[in-house]
Amino acid sequence: MATLALTVALLGSAWLLFAPPQLGGSTSFVVIDGTSMLPSLQGSDLVALRPTSSPKIGDVVGYHSVLLDRVVLHRITGIEGGRYILKGDNNSFIDPDLPTRSEIVGQVWFHVPSGGHVIAWFHVPWVLAAVAALFVLLIGFDRPGSRSRREREGACL
Repeated sequence: MATLALTVALLGSAWLLFAPPQLGGSTSFVVIDGTSMLPSLQGSDLVALRPTSSPKIGDVVGYHSVLLDRVVLHRITGIEGGRYILKGDNNSFIDPDLPTRSEIVGQVWFHVPSGGHVIAWFHVPWVLAAVAALFVLLIGFDRPGSRSRREREGACL
């Protein structure tokens, strides 16, 4: 019973920390595909974004770009009239978008160098099927030496 409680607690904690907004969580994930944040963030890096209540100058944030119609990761260089001025570390220009607080997805929490390659594998149908099958096999087998419910109930009679 203690093992079950520990497992549930660990899974619950992981869910709270890592679940994306689409599944009721608060962590967004973005795969880098440009060079604007070199050298700190490179192509195919996986970045986790967490909501922040008060983004400040110097923070690297992700925001919904109206011009590009996707999330862009850039550094806040200024704040004017409730709008954020952003610039890529490797860019010589500021972003034409001036997002508001509500357009900011979150602040960079951590990144995994080249982690986007792993995510790309999950878009390959046979890889996803193999992972699902492995998961089912691991969950479906009883522990060695464990008795079935019927055997346990029979032993109590």
